[in-house]
Amino acid sequence: MKTEDFRYFKNLSKLANTDKGKINFFNQNQKAFFLDASSDEWDDMMKEYAKINNLNENELEKIEEMKWLEIPDTLKLFAFEYCIINGNAYQE
Repeated sequence: MKTEDFRYFKNLSKLANTDKGKINFFNQNQKAFFLDASSDEWDDMMKEYAKINNLNENELEKIEEMKWLEIPDTLKLFAFEYCIINGNAYQE
C-alpha cells in the first residue's frame, strides 16, 4: 500500500462536494476503495449498508454481483462517506 496513492485519492475526494461529485468519484476511482488489501472496510461497509436498508442476504448478494457502475447511487454515496471520508485508511 502506497502512501502517495492514499494522499492522491484523499485530495481528489476533497473536490467531491456534491452527491453528483461523490458518485462520479466512486464511478471513476474504484481503486480508492481497495487500497489496503488487508482491510475489511469494504465488507464492513456492505454489512452496515445492508443493515440500515433492511436488505436480506439475497438482496445484498445481488448488489455484490453488480458491475461497479451499476451499483445503486445510494450505496455509492454511503461507500464514499464510510470508506473515503470516515475510512481508517484515509485518516491522517
